[in-house]
Amino acid sequence: MKIILCSILLLPLTGCISRYHAWDGTTGYQDERLHEGVYQVSYTAEQSTRWSWLDQYLVRRCREIAKTEQANVMDVRHETETVVAMSSVPIGAPIMTPADSVIMPASSAPHEVVFNLKKAEGRCSF
Repeated sequence: MKIILCSILLLPLTGCISRYHAWDGTTGYQDERLHEGVYQVSYTAEQSTRWSWLDQYLVRRCREIAKTEQANVMDVRHETETVVAMSSVPIGAPIMTPADSVIMPASSAPHEVVFNLKKAEGRCSF
């Protein structure tokens, strides 16, 4: 729901700034230890998030894991993803009646919601 509001309601006004956070099932950082001192780190965010911000989030996560400012992120890759989820949140579209009044019929039938996301991924070493 948070992403839908961001994409539909706030994007025209604010650009929808992504905030740094752990993985919530759709966006955020993830990491996996490959071996001593080396991790795979990634950050997924809304499509409007700048690649430079995602790269900074990778560095931030790497430094958090390493507990030092000397950590490095290498082999950074960027990709875009389209995620489709099912929702039953009521939706409606305005309808003009002959009396010039607007009504918003709600439908709670299951429907697809499409999210366009950006993902940056790299190797963290320290």
